[in-house]
Amino acid sequence: MHLSDRAKYKYLKFFGYLCILFGLVSGYGAIQNFFDPDFYVVMNDVKRSDPEAKLISLVFPALAIFIGILLNLISQNEVTSISNAREKFWSIFKK
Repeated sequence: MHLSDRAKYKYLKFFGYLCILFGLVSGYGAIQNFFDPDFYVVMNDVKRSDPEAKLISLVFPALAIFIGILLNLISQNEVTSISNAREKFWSIFKK
């Protein structure tokens, strides 16, 4: 199944927004847990309630937001140039 460059661009935008949404929703819960004094994180079978352990739960939402922003910064011209480069590379192996 071959997608046009415009469709690839739209999929990148969609997944970028999806990553940002996931990061915001899960990050909201992680921030609430960070300020909850009764919340603890289990690391290596040890219950920890210190701020450093709670910050670990903020890493994945922040990473998802960062990836989503990067996906939304890609322009359609870059998608086209990457597609052209991929086609040139694989043309070597075609008979």
